[in-house]
Amino acid sequence: MRGKIRLLFAKEITGAFRDRRTMFLTVLFPLIFYPMVFAVMGRFSASEQISYEDFTPAVYVVDRADEPRLTSHLAAEPAVRWLFARGVDEAVAQMEEGEGQAVLLVERSPSGGGPGLGLVATLYFDHSDQIASLAAGKVRETLGGYLEGVVRENLEVLGMDYDELTAPMTLQTEDIAGENWIGQMLLSRLLPYFMVLAILTGSMGLGGEITAGEKERGTIATLLVSQLSRTDIVLGKFFAVMTVSLISALLSAVGLLIGLRFFGGDLISITGGGDAAFLIGWSTLGWMLAVLIPLAIILAALVIIIGSFARSQKEASTYLMPIYMVIVLIGLVTITGTDGFSEGRFFVPIANALYALQEILSGTMVAQHALVTLAANSVVGGILIALGVRMFKRESVLFRS
Repeated sequence: MRGKIRLLFAKEITGAFRDRRTMFLTVLFPLIFYPMVFAVMGRFSASEQISYEDFTPAVYVVDRADEPRLTSHLAAEPAVRWLFARGVDEAVAQMEEGEGQAVLLVERSPSGGGPGLGLVATLYFDHSDQIASLAAGKVRETLGGYLEGVVRENLEVLGMDYDELTAPMTLQTEDIAGENWIGQMLLSRLLPYFMVLAILTGSMGLGGEITAGEKERGTIATLLVSQLSRTDIVLGKFFAVMTVSLISALLSAVGLLIGLRFFGGDLISITGGGDAAFLIGWSTLGWMLAVLIPLAIILAALVIIIGSFARSQKEASTYLMPIYMVIVLIGLVTITGTDGFSEGRFFVPIANALYALQEILSGTMVAQHALVTLAANSVVGGILIALGVRMFKRESVLFRS
């Protein structure tokens, strides 16, 4: 970096970190926001688990089978409050008025069955209602317990032990993803998305201030008559914006890792995720930086171009908003895990970086994909920097009214 460019770069960086808004958005916000998000999500997840265990649904029973065993089993089941009704329509009407979450119809099978068997149970509930779905789950557990109990009793009459029966087939499954797969998936999907957003927001915050903001305050004229060339000015501002955006991205990654590590336990514990899912090796970090730097070049150059063209910070924000929404949309496509851009996705700027970062973090990186991403984004970044320099040399753009 040449001396004059380094001088302007230092000036812009110093100004950026003296600005409280930049400090908050770039440094404090990522380190506070993401841990807070996962703390809240984990708290809600834990509270929902406790609510399910303590939840006692009210279920209407329409008993047309008149089976004493089932009646006594239901009466002894404390996890559900059973309400008896004469017909399904009556029970559904009561349920729709807010009494109860499901209706259980029990009938005799025309083919009959042994003692306590030969029953047909139909469960009526609203699948779109989360509470009703929880109630239906408890009813299924109750009926499963009843069926097992009846079979045990009938086998005992025959002198057989239920636990000693050999199943006709044993189906085993083997998870080849490893015990940390859910943590690794969360990391590979969420981290690239939030890092790209952090690069963009970091670029937008500082870039708009040192381009359109200077035009609006009239201080850019002083800079233009200095000994710095237009190219030096653009490059100095560009490096400042890129540096701040990369710092914002790295701190966002730190904040996300802290959130997942210390507050995401309730979200991943059910699948056996462990600490290993949240460790990033030096080689992984190196590849991530290699992918992020060209991406930061593209976004920083875009912000410089738009900020140079806009007459005020408000106008620059208006122009940048569609870009922000497009990047959010691209991020949502990539975070779902679908190959939204087919085989050519590593040639598409921004999207290719997201896909490449996902591969790097999930441990499935293909070197060719990463190299194509680097090449494509480097070319696009170089073109945008040249366009920014050219635009900055045009008086009609810098002083348009």
